[in-house]
Amino acid sequence: KPAAAEARLSRRVRRAAPAPTRSRRTRGACAGRPAEREAMAMHSVVAGVKEYIQAMVDRITGMKVLILDTETIGIISMVFSQSDILRHEVFLTECIDADTFFSQEEKMRHMNAICLLRPTNKNFLKLAQELKSPKYNEYHIFFTNVVPHMRLEQLACCDEHEVVQQVQEFFADVFAIGHDLFSLNLPSTARLTEERSRWTSYEESVFDRMLEGLLSVCLTLRMVPAIRYTAASDLTRQVAQRLRERIQEEQSLFETIERERRGESPPVLLLVDRRNDPVTPLLNQWTYQAMLHELLSLDNNRVDMSKVPNIRPELEMIVMSASQDPFFEENVLSNFGDLGVSIKKYVEDYQKQTKNTAKIESIEAMQQFVDQYPEFRKLSGNVSKHVAVVHELSRLIEANGLLEASQLEQEIACSDARQEHFRSVVDMLKADRITNMERLRLVLLYALKYEGDSSIAQLKQLLLSCSIGEDQVALIDQMLRYAGQHVRSVDLFQNKTLLNRTKAAITRQVQGVENVYTQHKSHLAGVAENLMKGKLKESSYPYVDSGFRSGEQRPPRAVIFVVGGATYEEARDITELNRAAEGGRNIVLGGTTIHNSRSFLTDVAQLGMRTGPE
Repeated sequence: KPAAAEARLSRRVRRAAPAPTRSRRTRGACAGRPAEREAMAMHSVVAGVKEYIQAMVDRITGMKVLILDTETIGIISMVFSQSDILRHEVFLTECIDADTFFSQEEKMRHMNAICLLRPTNKNFLKLAQELKSPKYNEYHIFFTNVVPHMRLEQLACCDEHEVVQQVQEFFADVFAIGHDLFSLNLPSTARLTEERSRWTSYEESVFDRMLEGLLSVCLTLRMVPAIRYTAASDLTRQVAQRLRERIQEEQSLFETIERERRGESPPVLLLVDRRNDPVTPLLNQWTYQAMLHELLSLDNNRVDMSKVPNIRPELEMIVMSASQDPFFEENVLSNFGDLGVSIKKYVEDYQKQTKNTAKIESIEAMQQFVDQYPEFRKLSGNVSKHVAVVHELSRLIEANGLLEASQLEQEIACSDARQEHFRSVVDMLKADRITNMERLRLVLLYALKYEGDSSIAQLKQLLLSCSIGEDQVALIDQMLRYAGQHVRSVDLFQNKTLLNRTKAAITRQVQGVENVYTQHKSHLAGVAENLMKGKLKESSYPYVDSGFRSGEQRPPRAVIFVVGGATYEEARDITELNRAAEGGRNIVLGGTTIHNSRSFLTDVAQLGMRTGPE
């Protein structure tokens, strides 16, 4: 039986094993693709992932069922809408993780199954179970990363009915949020900063997933990078060294990638540590995408609006994808004031078409207009979606006192005046204008800025007197252990005077929406700018290959990956650098996750929850 299985394996399982006679085309969708699409995929993680998936569904003819796991459902949904999938004759989508997946006894021999799965132990077990009693006519299996040869042999042994037509590796293994932004959806990584001897199997699995994601991104973007890491971060050094080994182990995968010519600088993969900048994830945000995540939470480009007061049923779960929504793409980096102006213009354009003369001067009036005219919702459902979202954002800003709190946050982050900041924080904590979350946020920022000052203890006592729990107040000390001065390799607040000079007030554009200060620039923005100018110090960000020397050569492209999670503010800064670049988009930002303040604090809190012996 093993010999027969091996024969079937060689006949039908066409993957790119490290054999010199293999067909490289079966190792992904990139081989032989037109130069125009190749160039697009090299600079856009959305285009790269989308091309893999499109090639997968186009190769199989007839009526198809798509079998996914929990993660690949998210990966596909980031780049394809449901209607996009239907256009490729995919009439059914199933989740292999669902309890009902194996309870369906009906055979559907008229359909062919396309399986897009992560190569996990759980998925191999479930796939083996399915192949022993197959429901569909054919199975075309695509894994999102490298599959051990032993696993392929096991699959072949289970394929007694000979329904598997092909097994391939398509490296669509990241969540492509935008052209220059991706995530691995790993929300908890703080414990990776501890000694490796204290890691559990969870930390080991997260570390491995990071390597798989980074390997996938290199292949998706068609690059063989020079790898750099943060000198002060042992974790980024470990990731860099192991990634270099993985690229060497899978060298055959990179054979078709065009290398730089002699004398040219290679693309760079830079690994940075979240602990170098704990301030950016703590700040309130004032650009559309970042505000959405901070106040409503973006999860795989979806926003749960079900708890919004008086929300219409069709808006309880909405999609906010720049690649699928032109209005969102146009306004993704708009500050809140400009966003209000853009939506007002859309509504006014509709009024002109319908000769409606209702006067609209505020976000509240816009929402009332949309509710009163159902035909507007039908004509422009997408805009009415954004009206509802901005109306809710405006409500939350007012209810939580965010304008006032945010101004003080920016002052703490961007100027140096300890006594004045202390008085302002005390006044804000005692007032009833803000929530406890805002109170805690202000003290965390103050503690990071003035670490070691005796006034921090007074602020902790004041938080306790505001009925904030001891476990939440303990986050202040946990934050300083996680990302205090002893951990950070940079003076995080060194640009405070320059940034303070750039502070500018912008006038109010629409009643109910105020443009606000956005003084703060993330530390990552400066790092990225220096990297692309060839001026990033090798002493602070060395190459993992100690023999490599770039001098001051400018890399043609770069992936910057934040171990510990990136933020939408950093994504904004990278997008602005890309827009200003001569050759267009040349930096892609990634992170273990995309943090808002709550997810960041939840991760840091894990450090205080270690069970077992210390």
